[in-house]
Amino acid sequence: MTARIAALDYDRLERDGFGVLSGLVRPDELAGFEREIALVGEQLAAQRGIERKSSEAIADVLIAAGPHRAMLFDHIKRLFSLTRLSMEIGTALEQAGLFRRSGIAVPIVWPTLRGDLPGEGTYELPLHQDYATTRCRTAWRMWIPLRGADRHYGTMEVVPGSHSRGPYPYSHGPRPGSVFIDRLELEQRGLVAQSLALPAGDGVIFSPWLVHGSVPNRSDRTKWVLLLHVQDLAAFVNPDEPADPLQPFLELTERGRAAARPADAKR
Repeated sequence: MTARIAALDYDRLERDGFGVLSGLVRPDELAGFEREIALVGEQLAAQRGIERKSSEAIADVLIAAGPHRAMLFDHIKRLFSLTRLSMEIGTALEQAGLFRRSGIAVPIVWPTLRGDLPGEGTYELPLHQDYATTRCRTAWRMWIPLRGADRHYGTMEVVPGSHSRGPYPYSHGPRPGSVFIDRLELEQRGLVAQSLALPAGDGVIFSPWLVHGSVPNRSDRTKWVLLLHVQDLAAFVNPDEPADPLQPFLELTERGRAAARPADAKR
C-alpha cells in the first residue's frame, strides 16, 4: 500500500501558510463513510417516523432533532471509521516529517467533523483565524472534504500569506459573539482570499494563523468535512505571561465569550 502522503511541500507551507495533499483518503474509505452515514440516517428516520423532505435521510434526522441535535451530532463525530482514519492520517503526517520539521516535541492530535446541511448557514464561519482552538505555539490544521468541495457544494476560502502577520483586528457580526476579519482589512495589506476546489479525499494542511473561512453550501446535499487538529503540548500557552505569542489570541477568545453571554449573566 502506498503512503498516504508522498511528500510535504514545506517551502509552500512557509510561504503561503497552506498546502493541498492529494488522495489523502482512499476511495474505499470514502465509500465506507457514505454507507455508514446513510445507514444512520435511514434507520433513525424510520425509528422516529420522520418525514423525508431532503435527498438525504441524515439531514432530515438532524433537523428534526431540534434541541437534541447537538447531542446527536456529537456522536456522529465519534464514528469509529473517522477516529481510525484520523489516527492513520496523524501517523502519515509524522512519517512525512511534519513533527520533526515543525519541532513538535509532544504531539497531540484530535479530530472533529463539520456537517453543513443544504440551505443552512447557521454554522458557516466568516474569514477568521483559529484562535479559539489553538493553545500551543506550534500547531497545524487539516481540512479534508469527504465529498467534493467547490463554490457550489461548499468549500473553504484561504488567504495565502496571511499566516505570518500575527492577529488581525476583528469586526463584530450581527449575531452576539460573532466576529470576522474584514476583507477590506486584508486588501489594504495586499492580501486576497481564494476559494479551493477539491475532490473528495484531498486534504488541506494549513497554519491556524492562516485567515480562512467557509464558502456556503448551495447544493442539495450535506457538506461533510473531517478536521484534524495537530498541536505541540510542549509549547502550550502560558496565560500568566503577557509576552506569550498566544496572549492576543487568548484575549480575543475571552472577548468573544463575554460578548456571547446573555446580558443578565454579566451582572
